Amino acid sequence: MKGLRVVLLCLFLPLFACNVGQKKLPIPEKKLIQILTDVHYAEAALQDVYGVQKDSLKKVYYQEIYQLYETSEGELTKTMDILRQDPERLDKIYQFIVDNLNG
Repeated sequence: MKGLRVVLLCLFLPLFACNVGQKKLPIPEKKLIQILTDVHYAEAALQDVYGVQKDSLKKVYYQEIYQLYETSEGELTKTMDILRQDPERLDKIYQFIVDNLNG
């Protein structure tokens, strides 16, 4: 019986180990990937716009994104602050974003 416990522990420990030490994000990763993909599209759309018009459009785009995903600027800021402290996790998220943008 003790040997079975050791075998089960060895099988399941790696599954849980990858989340150890990771803070819970205010915005779940799957939703965050969608939000940041749309943020990149919005920023691309604003690339050739300048001045007050750019500021106004940016505000509208971001408000639409927050409304669409039922989140806020504060939640997005908190989420990104947590991720900046975990560069490997942030890099994995951005790999999905890049795939979305290229797909």
